[in-house]
Amino acid sequence: MTKQESPNIVNLTTKAVASIDAYQADKTEQARQDALANAVRLVRALETPADAIYKLFASPAILMAVKTANDMGIFTLLSEKRSAVSWEELAALKNADIQLVERIMRVLVCNGFASELGPGQYAPTDLSSKMTERKTIGTMDSLFIDFLPIIQKTPEFFQKSDYKNPGDPINGPFQHAYNTTGSCWDWLAKNPDALDRFNTFMEGGRDDTSHWTDWFPAQEQLLDGVSTDCPLLVDVGGGRGHDLVGFKQRFPIGAGRLVLEDLPSVIEDIQKLDSDIQRVKHNFFEPQPVKGARAYYFKHIMHDWSDDNCRVILKHTTAAMERGFSKVLIEDYIVPDTNAGPKEALTDMIVMVWCPGIERTRQRWIELLESVGLTITNFWLPHGYHKGIIEAELQGKV
Repeated sequence: MTKQESPNIVNLTTKAVASIDAYQADKTEQARQDALANAVRLVRALETPADAIYKLFASPAILMAVKTANDMGIFTLLSEKRSAVSWEELAALKNADIQLVERIMRVLVCNGFASELGPGQYAPTDLSSKMTERKTIGTMDSLFIDFLPIIQKTPEFFQKSDYKNPGDPINGPFQHAYNTTGSCWDWLAKNPDALDRFNTFMEGGRDDTSHWTDWFPAQEQLLDGVSTDCPLLVDVGGGRGHDLVGFKQRFPIGAGRLVLEDLPSVIEDIQKLDSDIQRVKHNFFEPQPVKGARAYYFKHIMHDWSDDNCRVILKHTTAAMERGFSKVLIEDYIVPDTNAGPKEALTDMIVMVWCPGIERTRQRWIELLESVGLTITNFWLPHGYHKGIIEAELQGKV
């Protein structure tokens, strides 16, 4: 560390400590994000460039070790035991070589996925406990098995495409990696194991935020003054219906008023769903079959598509809407104009290589929706988050 660097580190340390104290005082998400950002800045100042580059270079090995540990049942055993777990116990799960277990556990410990009580003695952490949840496992499996091969091939795709921003759903990094001419959705329909992983991934896609109706005023914006003889909420591309189930738990709506729409392969994959929720097999690139609903809800849909493709989806939606009554609700990232965080920035990379899609700033959302005759009435964001609801209505008066 040079003399010029020392004052900067002292200043960053002061800021980090102050922001941590603020978070401990009020426990808000915004305070947590501020504390985390300041702590990251301090870590980056302490890291040498060589350290940072090596950590980046070796990071895929972390995911490999976590995936292997999950496949071996290590996280489950750690979470079930109240006492320390030994090398021998972990190896016995799959009759594994103890030296392999030692090497895998070394990676888990230094990345917070287990704690080490002594040589060959381990205990669970919050991260290892999280790794026992079905949605977390589905997310990891989908990323490791299905997404990593695309990410590895993406630089090669950009070289061949003269570094054009990808937007064609049948000619992007996905097609290059898997040597296919169909869309990623076509590929999922033909690969049931991947489809199952992806749908579980989508169930866990809310991160740690609560259901959208916990911070969006659904009673005032959707329910008040609305008759019971029209569809209330159409979840377009809603997967297995987990968001509609969450909605009904908070607002006990009668049969037929909540509508789940998705491709036939997704609807047919549903094993269990509230019988009051109507299931409709629908491709959102075709005319919207449910007319005059109070709200058409899109969660993580628009970010999968280019502006041109989104316009097709939205025009089918606006054609079904009732002016002065129907709303469009889009739950997606609203990317800050500057200093975007890792979640929105990295999610933008994931959808770019997969669909290929794009995460949008506030201005890009305005431009997109206005181009199809919609006016944004509000951006609803839970405090401290950059993922929220874009609420829009048809332009003009009734």
